Amino acid sequence: MAEFNCYLCKNAIKTGEKFTFTKKGAVHFTCFISERSKEVKKEDFDKLRALTILMDSELQHLLNILAIKDIPAEIQEKIRVKYKNIEKEVNETTQMILSL
Repeated sequence: MAEFNCYLCKNAIKTGEKFTFTKKGAVHFTCFISERSKEVKKEDFDKLRALTILMDSELQHLLNILAIKDIPAEIQEKIRVKYKNIEKEVNETTQMILSL
């Protein structure tokens, strides 16, 4: 995995940690949600909560895929495509959270 630093807490993002990207760079999931919860209007907090749960699930799914060992060669490409699709979903959820 490439090395990134969280633009909010300035700490390294380690393998196995949940994170996302924004225009500002890489950010830990918990830092991102904590920061957004301070900025989101009260009437949008329920939306933020629902999107946070969704994003947490998506990120956990990515970590679960990364944990698969010894993937047979004949399905490696299919798993790679699935992983990329989930990354796109995380990005969409990130954008939805940013739009609140």
